[in-house]
Formats: sequence, C-alpha cells, structure tokens
Amino acid sequence: MTLNNRLSALLSSENLDRAKRQIRDAVNTGLDRHIRLAVTGLSQSGKTVFITALVDQLLQSHESRALPFFHACNDSRILAVKQLNADTDTPQFPYQQGLQALNNEPPGWPASTCDLSSVRLAIRYRPRSRLHRLVSESATLYLDIIDYPGEWLLDLPLLQLSYREWSQQQRELLGKEPRKSLAVKWLEAVSSFDSCGIADESRIKALSEQYRGLLSSFREQSQKLSLIQPGRFILPGSLEGSELLYFFPLVIGDETTTDKYPSGTNAELLERRYNAYRDQVVERFYQEHFSHFDRQVVLVDCLKTLNQGQACFDDMQLAITQILHSFNYGRAGFLRRLFSPRIDRVLFASTKADHITANQHHNLERFLELVVDEAKREILFEGIETRSMALSAFRSTETAEAMVDGQKLSCLKGFRKGNHEPVALFPGEVPTELPGEKDWSAERFNFIDFAPPRLAQIKGKAASHIRLDQALEFLVGDKFL
Repeated sequence: MTLNNRLSALLSSENLDRAKRQIRDAVNTGLDRHIRLAVTGLSQSGKTVFITALVDQLLQSHESRALPFFHACNDSRILAVKQLNADTDTPQFPYQQGLQALNNEPPGWPASTCDLSSVRLAIRYRPRSRLHRLVSESATLYLDIIDYPGEWLLDLPLLQLSYREWSQQQRELLGKEPRKSLAVKWLEAVSSFDSCGIADESRIKALSEQYRGLLSSFREQSQKLSLIQPGRFILPGSLEGSELLYFFPLVIGDETTTDKYPSGTNAELLERRYNAYRDQVVERFYQEHFSHFDRQVVLVDCLKTLNQGQACFDDMQLAITQILHSFNYGRAGFLRRLFSPRIDRVLFASTKADHITANQHHNLERFLELVVDEAKREILFEGIETRSMALSAFRSTETAEAMVDGQKLSCLKGFRKGNHEPVALFPGEVPTELPGEKDWSAERFNFIDFAPPRLAQIKGKAASHIRLDQALEFLVGDKFL
C-alpha cells in the first residue's frame, strides 16, 4: 500500500469515528467516569442471568426502591440510566430476550451464552461531594460489561503454556477419574498415532474431532467437569470448521528430547496449530476483552459442585485458580487507569443463594472462601480489595416453615426447574469446611434447581433479589462521589 493510500485509510470517516470514541473513552477513564466490569465465571455459573438482572435493576434504579444497600440509589441520587451502543463491533447483550424468557409461560431462565456480546450503560447521577457539584449538578458514569461463553474463559491459562506443557497437563488429567474411564476409546485411537511420522492432515482432523467429542462428554450432566481445554472445541462460535481447531494434546508417543519437533512431522503440525490457536484466538480474545478491566466479579456455583461430588469440586477449584492467574491485578491510579488499567477490586460471589435457606447464607459464603482460597491469597498479596458474598440475581423461592418433631424448620417454596412442579422442602445444610471422603461418598448433598418466577409487570417495581444491591455498592459504589 502506498503512503497516500495509507493516509487516505487513516483519514477515512470510519477511522476518525473510531479515534474520537477512543479519545472520549480515554478522557472518561482518566476522570474515573468509565468502569469496565469483568463478569467472570465458568459455564453455567449464572453470568447471563447476573448481567440481565444487573442491567434491569440499574435501568429502574431512578424510580425503584429495590436496591437499599446501593447508596447512590437509596439516596435518590441516580437521576436516569439508559442503555447505549457499546461502540464496538461486538453484538449487543440480549437483555430484552432475557426478560422475555423470564416473562414466558411458564417462565424460563435466559439462554446460556454461546457467543460474545456487550452492554454499555450511561448512569446519570447527582454528585454527593459539594466540590463535584460546583463543577456540575450532575455527572455520568459509563459502565461496560461483556458476556461470553464460560468455555472460552478456560483457554486463558493457555497463554502461559507451551504445547508440550499443555500436553503434559492433559496427560495428568486423563490419568485420573472420571476422565480416565471416559477417555479409554480416544486413548486407544490415539495410541497408534505416529507423532514422528510425516504430517497426516486427515488423521489429525479425525482424532481432533474425536477429542472434541471426548471434551463434550466431560461436561455432560453426569460429570459436570469444569477444566475443559480448548474451550472453543465445545462452543466454537465463528471458528466452526476452522483448521485452528484441528489439534489435540500429544499424550502418547512424545519421545522426542529435542527442543523442537522435527519439521514436517505430525507432532510439529500439532504444535504449530496449538500455537496458532493460542496466539490468534486466545491472546486476541484476552487483549480485546480482558486486559483492560477495572473491576471484577467472579461467579461460582458452589451448590452444583457439592451435588456432583469431589471430582467435580476439585476440577472446578483448579479451573478457577488457573483462570484467575491470567488476570492483571494491581492498584489503579490515574495514570495507570489511563494507560495500563488493572483490576483493583474483586467480588467473589456464590450464586443461587435463593436455593438455600437464609440461615445457610453465611455457610455458603464460608464455603466459597474455601473454594477460592488459593486464588484469593495471591490477589490479596497484590493489595487488591476483595469480598465474598452469597447472592441471587433473581430470587426464585419463598421462605416457609414446617413443624418437624415439634420444632420449626426453615424451608423453601418454589417451582422445580424443568417441569415447574411446585415444591416445598428443606434444602439441606452447606458445610463450613471442605467435605471429607465419607461426606462425598455418602451423597450427602442434593440441592435442587428452581425455575424463575414471572417478573412483576409494574412500572418501577424491580425483581426480587438477594444482595445484588450490596454487590453493586462494592463494585461501583465508590464512583458516585
């Protein structure tokens, strides 16, 4: 391209518009008026439901009283909130579709995320500080949130792993149950694969597709494993059919001791595909969407892992620890916010607090602390403010009492997810220590999933929740000065 052509491209209206947006965002960021919130969670942890509820509550915050512990709202300083285009090529978050699902007959939870989307909210408020009010009677905070498949998040740890290191990690995982039993057929198929042989594209493609099927079996209802890599094998999105997905870990037959695999061999092609996937897909995803966040909420479905048993719990804990190592933590002063943003506040949230009785919420928070203990210690070392909380974005149960042996017992009433049968039960207790081997084997835990209630169709009446207002106050409350 000639110099004149390059200048013409740079001066095109599209590039000028993009430059204006970037300058505007930089100014708002520097003035602490632009917050990027990372909603982090594994598959089925409740990210889409959480974002839908967050957007719904904020859009009504100027006239509802559903957020008493969100101080800017409780003090009636939220003047208006509106949803904007996020100024990116990313599709808009399907907020209205989520509300429609909750208002169907019977109501259903918003569909799980299968691709990237984003939402931007402009929150106009009255400053609390007299100094700020001297400048203006109102100010605007811009809040950006992105939604994405939890499966894609699982790939972030690959940024720190070479192909050999990743293969070794997968080799160790496949040697343990329940993966070991599920992988028998794939391991048998790959045992005859000659890693040092001349690259065979068709053979690699066939084994890659079989490996993709194996990963799918890991996440089925009977297993519910979390650490599934590569995540795009499960939900490829726009990569469906791309050769970037045609690779697998070399768990058998890697006998080479040199630093590089011989050129033109099967092993060399697998390594090249892995590197391309890591650099072109994972790193690009991280740079575009995860490297510039200011605040983070980490959603964890502790009740699901208790139901599934020790293997599910151990796998989920390992996945969360690996993922959080990929984020950039540190104090966010003015210059760092402008040029090198870092997350400076992290909320760990255990979802589905409405699936247990109120007297078990403290236990759920304590159990969450145990789940994220290793990752949290590293974050605290960096001086990051953290908090753990049990919450429910949309409350789907009501409290009830039952007499058992002459004593009142706290119970829940709601509708069972799937068949919408009315149910009243004592959901059980959440442990405050990690369960021992006998606890897991005795199938002690059996927390059920509830269907959502129909949303109220009353202007200014937001949906019922548990501690969503406290989550908002922790995540963004300090910005409404």
